[in-house]
Amino acid sequence: MASPHPPETVLGWVRDVVGGRISSIRSMGIRSTTLHAIDAGEPPRRLVVRRFHDTERLRSDPWYIPANEAAVLELLDDTEVPAPRLLAADPYGRICDVPALLTTRVPGRPAVRPWDMAGFLASMAQAMARVHEVPLDTALPPYAPYHDPAVRGERRPPEWSAGPELWERVFAALAGDAPETPSGFIHRDFHPGQTVWSGDRLTGIVDWTTGSHGPYGIDLARMRLNLAAEYGVEVAARFQEAYREASGRDLRHPYWDLTDAADAILDMPVPRTQEVADRYGRFEHWVAIALSEL
Repeated sequence: MASPHPPETVLGWVRDVVGGRISSIRSMGIRSTTLHAIDAGEPPRRLVVRRFHDTERLRSDPWYIPANEAAVLELLDDTEVPAPRLLAADPYGRICDVPALLTTRVPGRPAVRPWDMAGFLASMAQAMARVHEVPLDTALPPYAPYHDPAVRGERRPPEWSAGPELWERVFAALAGDAPETPSGFIHRDFHPGQTVWSGDRLTGIVDWTTGSHGPYGIDLARMRLNLAAEYGVEVAARFQEAYREASGRDLRHPYWDLTDAADAILDMPVPRTQEVADRYGRFEHWVAIALSEL
């Protein structure tokens, strides 16, 4: 269970940065990081403390680096991208108990199943287009697939799949060279679960640890993969058109869809419910379509 309060070292850091007392603290739960919503200062400011508690990932995961997220948030500070604004960073845990970031708190709630799918897709496509318009004048890591052969070994079909031959064909397709594609600043893990909404208005994009320099197509693939698994391939296809309208780019290539699908299975355990099994089925249907279009 998430602690109701961060340690006093963290709270003292917040008070020093804000220059005022803390009026409220609320746990936002534990996912890849430990999150607390804090109101502090006079008048109170809505803040988030994001603490990187996973010591093993800090040692081994190249996409779990607090300093990289801090650099990304600084890059976004003067842009129209609806992201938290960085107030302070302790990327090596020299002040706090673990590495931590202090940011503003974007208003709203996590995304839920929308009643207006067209508006939902248009809002996310417009937000993605804004991300891709950000000038990349900060040194960020280059894009690389999550699958690192040196760490994970040879690619293997997921054990839950009833069609391992599908995945063998995917892996064979990915053995070739990547296509040339427009590239620049990307979120790298942009999907509905990384968005915050107030009613039908997208108010924030969060979790920027994977921000990097890479192909725009991988952002498009990650979003469409998640939409296909949750809502079906028709919705994923509609997002492609929404992004084209928002950005003026028609950059989808099935290679990036397959690359991201092969990454996605690394973190997809055997399903324990029929709901999850159905989601996996929609996901594999999506992969089969992308493979047929290569």
